[in-house]
Amino acid sequence: MTKLSSLVTKGLRAAGLTLAVAAPLFAAQAVAQDAAAEAARALLPAKYRDAGVLNVGASTVYAPHSFFKEGTTEFTGYEIELFNAVTEILGVKPVYTEAPFQQLIAGVKSGRSDVSLGDLGDNDLRREQVDFIDHTRLTFQLLIDEADKDSIKTVFDLCGRDLGVVQGTTNIIFKALSQCESKGLKPANFIEFPDATAKDQAIQSGRLPRADISATAVGRFREAAGLNPGQILVPAPELGDLYIGFIVDKGNTELASAIEAALQILFDNGKYAEILTAYNISDLNLEAPGVNIGQNASNWVQPKPKS
Repeated sequence: MTKLSSLVTKGLRAAGLTLAVAAPLFAAQAVAQDAAAEAARALLPAKYRDAGVLNVGASTVYAPHSFFKEGTTEFTGYEIELFNAVTEILGVKPVYTEAPFQQLIAGVKSGRSDVSLGDLGDNDLRREQVDFIDHTRLTFQLLIDEADKDSIKTVFDLCGRDLGVVQGTTNIIFKALSQCESKGLKPANFIEFPDATAKDQAIQSGRLPRADISATAVGRFREAAGLNPGQILVPAPELGDLYIGFIVDKGNTELASAIEAALQILFDNGKYAEILTAYNISDLNLEAPGVNIGQNASNWVQPKPKS
């Protein structure tokens, strides 16, 4: 026997041993995963199991969270992919309906939707109305003209400027820029828009300066798609983070628990990490999903609405 053939034989024997050891392990993992899926399905209230569907309200303005595939009305996005995988485990079909961001909470409160999703940050104000099944984090960056990179280096360089905000969104920028005057700077002037499209149009038309706050996932997606020509993303750690999740009506505990259990399977089997990697947001992961765990993020407490 030559040295090469001897090495090959030894290699095959080692591989055979490895396979012999690995096969029972893989089988055990499959059995455990099947048991976990069965347990998750058992948590799902009978009315959803019997109907075979979950009605989902989805905002489509914040890609890559949830949006339409170009030229179609087919929903896609990382939250859509996550929820599709959740419903596959639970043995029901998701039926998606487009909903304005501002109506996502109202949708589950009224019963039009069983679940809503689409860039919904878990904070103390929203938690008064709905329960969150948190799955990832939101972090934030500045989106500025490349020509302004020497004059806008931190979020506080936006003090004294006109800035667009979308009605109903989390007031991350309000909280940060409330410090402008204490830093001896002029306060920012916030102009509200009904949706993100209207705000973007105001920026593109020159009615607002081309300086904005962007969620990291959204900013990266738009940058990769070439949707922000001449602009760059600047890290803004001063803006902190926020947890994001699917929402159900307040007190719909069994549905929330079933979704959380299905999500945990996706965390354990690698599907969760696979989806986040595909959308270039692996750094926005949570260690584990959880129901109503948003208080662990820095932006959990939001400024109260003016009376």
